[in-house]
Amino acid sequence: MKNYQSFITFIVFFTAGFYLLDQKVSIPFLSASVISLIIFGIFLFWDKFLWKQKGLFIPYLAKLAGLHDYPNLNGKWKAEYSSSYKYDAEHDRYVTTGTGEIIIKQGYTSIFITGQFSESDSESFVANLKQKENGDWFLIYGFRNKPKSEKLQNSPSGGMHEGFCYLEVLHDRLSGYYTNDENRKTRGRMILIKQ
Repeated sequence: MKNYQSFITFIVFFTAGFYLLDQKVSIPFLSASVISLIIFGIFLFWDKFLWKQKGLFIPYLAKLAGLHDYPNLNGKWKAEYSSSYKYDAEHDRYVTTGTGEIIIKQGYTSIFITGQFSESDSESFVANLKQKENGDWFLIYGFRNKPKSEKLQNSPSGGMHEGFCYLEVLHDRLSGYYTNDENRKTRGRMILIKQ
């Protein structure tokens, strides 16, 4: 999510533009601190709101400034998963399945994922949106999962664990897989559907 090189380049050119404007027009209130405050305000507005707007000129402005046109994943998602916890080798399929709710909170520079499932809750500790060479997007994140049951929390194989999830962005659907750490030793498939 963090594209600092493009952002710094944008800030340098934006600041230079203000400086050159002040040299030509001599605007009395345009000091370095005022310019910094204006840039900071513009960036906050961009980070929290403006980047999500797909109409008018916003995607072109982002491209001109060297910024990514990230897909907006904010909101609630219905999660459907299948796990290797119980696996039917004869039919080559996962037997353990379930559903849950995922909430994604995204700004231009950050993304945070929480999940609620029947037996556990999870939250991301690192997350990033990346773009493939072909232009498609994927979300990758590390998560910490905590069982709701005290019995499961204290179990060596079912207790709190960490894992990673890879999901391809397909419009109003995310699809991919997850894997857990050495304590849990499970993996599975996951599909998220926008609510």
